[in-house]
Amino acid sequence: MTGCGLQLGDSQALTDGMAQIESRSFDEAVTTLQTAIDSGDDSRDMYRALGIAEMGTGDYESAAKALETALGSSGIIPDDMDYDINFYLASCYYKLGNYDDEMEIYNAITGMDDSNTDAYEMRGATEITQGDSDAADADFRKAIALSPKDYDRIISMYATMKQYGQEDAGKAYLSEAISSDPNMSDYDKGRLSYYLEDYATAKACFEASQDKNDYRTTLMLGKTYIAQGDLNYAADVYEAYIAADQTHAEIYNELGLCYLQLEEYEKALNDFQIGQKIDNNGVMQDLLYNEIVAYEKLGQFPKAEEMMQSYLKSYPDDQDAQREQLFLQTR
Repeated sequence: MTGCGLQLGDSQALTDGMAQIESRSFDEAVTTLQTAIDSGDDSRDMYRALGIAEMGTGDYESAAKALETALGSSGIIPDDMDYDINFYLASCYYKLGNYDDEMEIYNAITGMDDSNTDAYEMRGATEITQGDSDAADADFRKAIALSPKDYDRIISMYATMKQYGQEDAGKAYLSEAISSDPNMSDYDKGRLSYYLEDYATAKACFEASQDKNDYRTTLMLGKTYIAQGDLNYAADVYEAYIAADQTHAEIYNELGLCYLQLEEYEKALNDFQIGQKIDNNGVMQDLLYNEIVAYEKLGQFPKAEEMMQSYLKSYPDDQDAQREQLFLQTR
């Protein structure tokens, strides 16, 4: 949520506020930034940061106002910061149900920069949520045409189409990517095949990959075994990797999920907790949520409920967690 690559102002309040956003201490960040703004430090950077912090608290109305104020300080010619702020603002409009305003932003961005893949992808995602699958498909295909080897993006768009009942269209993106690149790496062909549910090809690709020691290959190989119902072998794959390399939280998270399904809840809890100790791990939300599930499976409901209250302060939009909290409150 921090606009990677952007150069922000160097005021101490801004530095402190962004650090609090990084640590998901959103209420504290709002206080820090609003106090500075009230004291006269009302730069575009400050209002942008305030908007991001308010998004973190779930106050999208206030966030939108802050981001709109930030845009009011922009120059005539849009720069990278303007695009960045507009994407955040579009997200606020989406959360508020202001789809027309959201679409207006994406239309404006593509109008000024017809090579902006993010705008096409986000516009497509909005269109599919509104039931316009044809428009979504057209925008997703524009994004693919602009960046045909961005397989992370292609997988993301496939997942969006699948979520809204257009799995066949999403799978077409995956199949076409494979057929269009005969020099695709074994890893990339394997993961696209995995999402196509061609697990035999996926397994063969991961095992043939020249990057066998890459944690991502191990991660996907384990997921392939899980998809085939072989939880024990998947756990063995992850355990073998961890014996040599303990630096990837994603492996611990997947291993913990294996143990949850195998009903070895103490082992699962241990793996989720170890994963959280790895800095900048990228899956902290998953690890925290899964730790709560492990406590729940162990029958430690007061502990699980206490942790859930803390979790929801950092991730207030997680609807699954909100439902789980209601369940825990009845235990």
